[in-house]
Amino acid sequence: MKLLVYTPLITPRIKYIFNFIFKDILRADLDISQNLSEFINAQGPRLCYGKQPVGETLFFKSDGLLTDQKISVQRIRSTSFGDQKVPFPVAAGQLPFDIFAASFYFLTRYEEYLPFDDRKGPNYHARLSLQHKLGLLQLPVIDEWALILKNILLKNFPSMTFGKKDFSFLPAYSPELRSSTTGNRLRKALHFMNSLVRDKFQRKHYKQQIKGIHSLMAEMNRNGISSRPEFLHTDISGLPAPVSSSNWEEKLKIPKSYLRLTIKNINQDYSMYYPDMPGFRAGTCSPFFWYDLQIEKQSQLKIYPIAVTDSGLRSGKTNKDLLLQLNELMDHVKLVNGSFYSLWQDKAIALA
Repeated sequence: MKLLVYTPLITPRIKYIFNFIFKDILRADLDISQNLSEFINAQGPRLCYGKQPVGETLFFKSDGLLTDQKISVQRIRSTSFGDQKVPFPVAAGQLPFDIFAASFYFLTRYEEYLPFDDRKGPNYHARLSLQHKLGLLQLPVIDEWALILKNILLKNFPSMTFGKKDFSFLPAYSPELRSSTTGNRLRKALHFMNSLVRDKFQRKHYKQQIKGIHSLMAEMNRNGISSRPEFLHTDISGLPAPVSSSNWEEKLKIPKSYLRLTIKNINQDYSMYYPDMPGFRAGTCSPFFWYDLQIEKQSQLKIYPIAVTDSGLRSGKTNKDLLLQLNELMDHVKLVNGSFYSLWQDKAIALA
């Protein structure tokens, strides 16, 4: 059964984030309309998004970000929602915050289009992000919020249907392996893991950490959860070669990096992560198409959000056990039946 969303003004931002949440994450059929009479007379599942409610239908109040047509500094306020602090509070509606504006702000990396001052260099670091300041960086919050929307809809429209999703474990490796490399891909993955742990732990804990990570990878592979690894390509300058997948390592600058990828006709990217900290830079564990705020348009570049990298684990920003970090992040993804993307890019490894 199709969900009908009424909004007085349909903008590219509204279409983008509603399609991502309802179609990509929840896998529901969706129509967005600004025809009020059509909405009032509709019989199936429906909700209203705007400044004012329509009758007794489900109402989610708009903060205004999604009807704006420019990039501007946002005066971010926050409110409590369960045990979370969330942005874009509103005074009425089903939720105490604009869930769609907050999701759009995180997913598009809106704040990275704005000027920022970082004495450590030109890159955008995790500690600058709104998610980090609100304590949300370690959570795929958009996917969690999507499940809350699903529960609200099912409570009001029990006959509404949603597609099924399963948890998946999806590792990626960079840079490109030598062409002479042969052998089992799981074994190659373990070589990357070995190098990571060797750097972080010495002697006493080395064997214990290796054993734990090997067991994790083997369990994922044995249970059919682990998909075929993605091997990414870079040219000798460190920039993406003209292939379908790329990784910019620690050089992601939004929007410049993604504009260069689109010019090269690269349609997949694995650089949505923070090099200095594990977490969900875009607030999601679901793949999404990059939205260019400069032209207010969704691109054909598909982003695969990375939850953890070897550099992030080696950064020393946390004293947590390496395996414990991986499991905590993975548990959050399992709860939403999402995809756990990880990136391993130790250049010192030469696989035999």
